[in-house]
Amino acid sequence: MLKTICYYITDYGYGHATRSIAIIRSLFQHSGQSFRIIVCSGKALPFIQESLKEYENAISYRAISTDLGYFLQSGSIEPDLERLKYEFALYMEEWPGIIDREINFLLQEKVDLVVSDISPIPFAAADKLNMVSVGISNFTWYTAYEQMMDEQSLAFLYQAYSHMDYFLSLPGADEPDWGRLGHIQTNFFSRAASQQEVSKIKARLNPDGSKLIVYFALGMNISVNDLEEMSMWADDSCQFIVSSNMSLERSNVCVIPSEDTESQNYLAAADLVISKPGWGTVSEAVCFNKPLLLVDRKSFTEDQNTVKALTGRHSYQKMEWEMLKRTAVTRELVAAIEEQDVQERAADRDLSLPSITGFLMNLLK
Repeated sequence: MLKTICYYITDYGYGHATRSIAIIRSLFQHSGQSFRIIVCSGKALPFIQESLKEYENAISYRAISTDLGYFLQSGSIEPDLERLKYEFALYMEEWPGIIDREINFLLQEKVDLVVSDISPIPFAAADKLNMVSVGISNFTWYTAYEQMMDEQSLAFLYQAYSHMDYFLSLPGADEPDWGRLGHIQTNFFSRAASQQEVSKIKARLNPDGSKLIVYFALGMNISVNDLEEMSMWADDSCQFIVSSNMSLERSNVCVIPSEDTESQNYLAAADLVISKPGWGTVSEAVCFNKPLLLVDRKSFTEDQNTVKALTGRHSYQKMEWEMLKRTAVTRELVAAIEEQDVQERAADRDLSLPSITGFLMNLLK
């Protein structure tokens, strides 16, 4: 009888989805098809399903809301704390019913292993069933909300995460000692890039090699009002690559088609990556050895911890949004970022995925 992994992926953003896709691909590539996976997620589910279509016979999908995520001020990259507190109060009221729903689902599907990045819900449900659970993340929603909410409100989240059996801690994690049976440090990893596709992108966007290719990504859940005001777009010596949610119509801007799920190929073709410090984009930049220009968002603990994980290990520079709007992207800027004193490169990146998937398969035996 096939073993079953129930894999929960947070609703917020696509970074959790892309790293989960990398893990799931690695599971099938290195372990053979001796199991099935149920992927539970929300907004990113169509993206995940398209990315994993070659394994459609071994994966089923379930659309659910896995967590709240962040709420941002309209047209901004900063948090909307009032809305978060309102939505969080509703979430607390619904919590007991949500856990009962998951208990019934896990029983019905005869699940053998629960993996979560990084919804708290399945940990509480799996605990009631004595089912093995694994958390994989660089943060939890408990620590993400610590500076935004009072500790008493967060108590039920702390309790849920404390039921986690194993925690695979990604670079940048600054967490309590989750994982009552084990807490394991991992390294940066990402979806593999296709060198053929990377070469095609470079040839199409920069045929004579004269331009600086800049990958600019703020995240699929972020929409800023002042994007058009950025002075960098006026520089024809740069060729920009932006995500499909950024509506910029300029001759030197390439918008990644919404149907193209493999954005890592575009990042791998770039000379510079400009982004908020989201773990997925940062990890891809590290794995493909691309210098980073990071938007400094002091309100987000997750961002600050990810940046700390880069210090001394990868070339980056932080910049406030208002300054970034006025900054010209030049080869001198890229060179200045690359010349930083990096004492120890983020080594053994390629070993992270096999070690993670090997660990999960051992638990499934």
